[in-house]
Amino acid sequence: MTDTDTTTAASGSATDAANTTGAITPTPPPTAATVADTPLVDGELAQARRYMGYPAMGSQDSGMQSWRFFRVYGFNEWRLRNLAPAECAQARAFIMQCQMLEGAIMAATANLDTDRAAVWTRNRTEVTDRFTLYTRWRVQLCNFLGIPPGPGLRGVGEIVI
Repeated sequence: MTDTDTTTAASGSATDAANTTGAITPTPPPTAATVADTPLVDGELAQARRYMGYPAMGSQDSGMQSWRFFRVYGFNEWRLRNLAPAECAQARAFIMQCQMLEGAIMAATANLDTDRAAVWTRNRTEVTDRFTLYTRWRVQLCNFLGIPPGPGLRGVGEIVI
């Protein structure tokens, strides 16, 4: 599966697909058994870092802000780039699930302007509920890789040493 295939599969997996009888059935979520086990490509590595709460790495090997000066960042990079094939598939499934959940949060914003329409009343906690689920999957990715959540995923004022 190429980077384009992975992106297409991730973005299209949340949509419904028509089967041969014309009925609409939901596409199952990605699992390690249904995704490629090849090494993660640059786009997936960037997404994994972001979902794990780590800042952009950049392409420079020097400078005070380089990830190479921080032990956890360097270990995270080493881990992401040295996964076994089965681990690559599992990490890719987590990344794809996070992409779908993030997209669902953005789609939920379309309903924020409606409080009541006929008998329909929006779930006032929909965005919060979706964000909580999204954050849970991001933390699961960190736990799977054995990396503490990055600064973008930790609570304000929380310090990990």
